[in-house]
Amino acid sequence: MAKLNVVITSGGTREYIDDVRVLSNISSGRLGAKIANVFIDHGHHVTYVAPKNAIHPNTSDDSLADIIHVTDTKSVMEKMQDLVPSAHVVIQAMAVSDFTFELEGSVKLSSGDPEAFIEHMRKTIVKTPKIISHFRSWNPKAILVGFKFTVGKSKDELIEIGKKLMHDNELDMVLANDKVQMQTRGDHVGILLMHDWDARLNNKTEIATSIYDNVIRLAPQKYPKNEE
Repeated sequence: MAKLNVVITSGGTREYIDDVRVLSNISSGRLGAKIANVFIDHGHHVTYVAPKNAIHPNTSDDSLADIIHVTDTKSVMEKMQDLVPSAHVVIQAMAVSDFTFELEGSVKLSSGDPEAFIEHMRKTIVKTPKIISHFRSWNPKAILVGFKFTVGKSKDELIEIGKKLMHDNELDMVLANDKVQMQTRGDHVGILLMHDWDARLNNKTEIATSIYDNVIRLAPQKYPKNEE
């Protein structure tokens, strides 16, 4: 298999509430970095899109990895619109905020007025666009991998939610995981879903390896001319 151009998003977005406060999430980027390392170790080129504070892949060969830093959902959308059309593989491991805030000029909210703080958020909060929903139109051929994170869902519910994400966005696979299940198991467990099968994975290493193996399995079908 010839070298693949892989775009991986990782970590979490930061949406500014005012000039000093942000809406963020608990994603560290550790799993995204591990996935990136597997592709890099096999000689594929990775463009890693993540905030500066996220975990980054380890590589001593700069020719195999480009790092692009982003902040909020808007910056992710702009970068992905440039990157996705030329990618063979797009892995959306980033936790993208569902909400942002429309701010006009500089704003510094008073910490002593919670009612004004709440009213400011109520007036400025808006839904963010679903970036992953654009990938297939930007690149009809690419291998697309999405992630779905839930809290307190059963295995059957998790599979159903993950399959809906896959169907709605024309993805090739989805890694679905649940915080309560991970806390119960004491590790980053998840279910990798594809159109023809699913597999329960027990830690980050298994997840990263399984995603890589299945991308490589799909690649000759998507890009037959890339076969050596």
